[in-house]
Amino acid sequence: MVSTALYTGLSGLRAHQTYIDVIGNNLANVSTPGFRGSRATFSDLLSFTVRAGSGPGGNFGGTNPLQIGYGAVMSTVDTDLNQGTLQDTGRTLDVALQGRGFFTLTNGTQSFYSRVGSFGIDANRNLTDLRSGLRVVGAGGGNINVPVSDTLPARPSTQVSFQGNLPARVGGPLEEIVQSNVVLEQGTAAAKQAVGTAGAGNQFDLTAFAGRTVLVSVNGGAQQSVTFPTATFGAGPVNASTVAAAFSLQGLQVTANDAAGTIDFATVRLGSNATLKFDNGPSAAGLLAAMGLDATLQSGTQSVALAGTDLASLTSRTAAYAPGDDITISGTNPDGTVFSDTFVYGTGPGQDGTTLGALITFLNGTINTAQATAELTPDGHIRLVAANKAEASMSLFIGDAAGNTGGNGWPNFEISQDGTGPDTAVTSIEIVDAQGRTHPVTLTFTRSTVDPTIWDLEAEMDPAEGTITQSSIGQIRFNDNGSFNVIGGGTNALSFSWSGISGAQAVTVNLGTPGQFDGVAQLGNVATVAAIDQDGFGAGTLLNAGFNNNGELVGFYSNGQNQVLDTLRISMFSNEGGLLRSGDTLFVESPNSDDAIATTANKAGAGSVRAGQLENSNVDIAREFVNLIEAQRGFQANSRVITTTDEILAELMNIVR
Repeated sequence: MVSTALYTGLSGLRAHQTYIDVIGNNLANVSTPGFRGSRATFSDLLSFTVRAGSGPGGNFGGTNPLQIGYGAVMSTVDTDLNQGTLQDTGRTLDVALQGRGFFTLTNGTQSFYSRVGSFGIDANRNLTDLRSGLRVVGAGGGNINVPVSDTLPARPSTQVSFQGNLPARVGGPLEEIVQSNVVLEQGTAAAKQAVGTAGAGNQFDLTAFAGRTVLVSVNGGAQQSVTFPTATFGAGPVNASTVAAAFSLQGLQVTANDAAGTIDFATVRLGSNATLKFDNGPSAAGLLAAMGLDATLQSGTQSVALAGTDLASLTSRTAAYAPGDDITISGTNPDGTVFSDTFVYGTGPGQDGTTLGALITFLNGTINTAQATAELTPDGHIRLVAANKAEASMSLFIGDAAGNTGGNGWPNFEISQDGTGPDTAVTSIEIVDAQGRTHPVTLTFTRSTVDPTIWDLEAEMDPAEGTITQSSIGQIRFNDNGSFNVIGGGTNALSFSWSGISGAQAVTVNLGTPGQFDGVAQLGNVATVAAIDQDGFGAGTLLNAGFNNNGELVGFYSNGQNQVLDTLRISMFSNEGGLLRSGDTLFVESPNSDDAIATTANKAGAGSVRAGQLENSNVDIAREFVNLIEAQRGFQANSRVITTTDEILAELMNIVR
C-alpha cells in the first residue's frame, strides 16, 4: 500500500502541474485582444475497494464501504465565455462584439471564428484580418470588397421636399389708393344781421351814439373797435351803406341793402370754428339795440362735403372762389405717366363747374381712366383708385393758381394703400440631373386671386440650363386648421428637359402628409416656406468606410452621400464552449460545438457591433493569481506525500539490519 501513496502523490503533482500550465497560458494572454481564458477542473481516479459495505441484519447494524483512492486527474479545461471589456482604438475598421457571436473569417477552404475585429484592406480591396491575413466573410457568405477607388454614380433628383409656412392672412392682391390726408368738409359762416327802421331813406338813427364804439370779435380773436364818427352820424339818420362802411374788419364780410334797410355780417371763415360776437363799447349802452343787433355769440356749422358741395363752401377756404379762378391738377397714372390740367371755377362759357362733383368729373377726364378712377368717398376724401391689383406709381396734386380771387387750403394726397400683386413666397433649390450636374431652380408659391385658401406653385430657371416642360403645380389646398390637404391641380410633379440630355426628368413635389404639420402649413401671417431637400446627388469617390452597430460597412463619399457596402456575418453556436482553439485567437468547429448559425448583428440573439473598439482579454489577473497560489500549494502538498512515503519506505528498509 505504500507504493499506492507514491503514485497518488504523483497524480496530484501531474494534475497541479497542468493547472499551472492553464494559469500560465491565461496570464500570458492577459493583453491579447479577444482572448478567452480557460478554467481547469479536477476529478479523482478510480478507488480501490478494500471492503464492500453491508446492510443491517439481525442484531447487527450495516457497515459502509472501505475504499482508498488512487489520486487525481485533470478532468476538463473549459473556455470562459464571459464578455471582455471594450477598448477604444480610433480605427474605423476595428470592431468588437457586445454580446454573443463570432466574426467569421476564411482561407477559402475553411472557416475560422474570432472575437477580434482588427480588420484592414488588402491589395485586392478585400477586408481581411490583420493578424492572420484571413478574409472577412460577409452576410452573403462572400468576401467583403471595399471599393476604395470606385466612383459612386450620380442619381438624378426625383423628389423635392418642402417645409415651413404660407401666410393665412391675405396681404394681396391689392389696388393702389392715393387719398387726401384730411376729410373735406362744407360749412357756413357765423352771421348776424342789423335791421334799421322800415321804409325808404335813412333807416339807422345813431345820432344819440355819435362818437361811440361797438366791440367786435371775429373767430374768437381779440375784440376790435368800430367807432361811429360824430361828423357822419351826429347830423341825423343814415342809410345802411353808411353804417356798413364803418365795419372794415379783417375776416369779416359786410353787405348793406339800402332798399331793405339791412346790413349782413358774415365771417370769411366757414365751419364750427367761425364765430362772431358784438358788444357795446364804453358808455354805449343801447347802441346794439339801436342797430337791431344783440351780444349773442354766433357760430358757423360744418358737415362732410358732398358731390353737390360748392368749392367756395369748403371749410378749408381762405376766400370764396370767384368765376374764372383756376385750380391746377397734376400727378402720375399707375404706370408712371404724367397728367396735368386746369379746372376753371364757374358755370359760364369755358368754365368747368363749381362743385366737388364737377371737380371729380374733370379729374376723371384728365387721368387715364383705363388705369385709375377718381371718386369722392362717403367720408369726404378725394381719392384715386388703381384699376389693377398690382404695384403702381400713382400720385395726385390739387392747388390754386396764382392771382385767384378765392382759394382753398387743399390737402396733401398720400398713398393710403400700396398696390401689390397676389401674396407670394419664394424659395429655391438645386436639382441634380442624370449626369450629376446641378441646376438652380426658383420655386414661387402664389395665392389664388379667387380663393385665398388655394396656392399655386411655379418653377423657373435660367433658359441656358434647359426648359421646364411642366412648370406649375396648381390648387394646393389647406384644411381649416392650417394643415396641408391635397394638391388638386391634377399633377404633383415638375418636369425638366436639360441641355445635353434627351428625355424629360420628373421631380415630385412633397408638401407633407395630408392632415399633418410635417410639411407645409398655412398659419399666421409670416411666410417661412422653403425647399429643404431633394434626393439627387452628383458623382463621388469613397473617402472613408466604417461600421455601424448593425455590422454594416458604410462608405462615406466626397459628394456627402453614404451607402452600405456590405454586412459582417456573425456566427452563432449552440455550444460555444465546444469550439476548438486554432491559434491567433481563432476558433474552429468541433463535433460538440454544432454547426455555425450564420446571422448578422442584433439578430437571432447575436450581439451588436461596436465600431472603433476591440474586445480585451477576459482574463481576471487577480483571480488567476489566487488560482496560482492554490496550484502551488497543491503541488507542494502532493510533493510532501511522496517525501513522507519515501521516509516510511526508508524506515521499513531499516527493520532488517
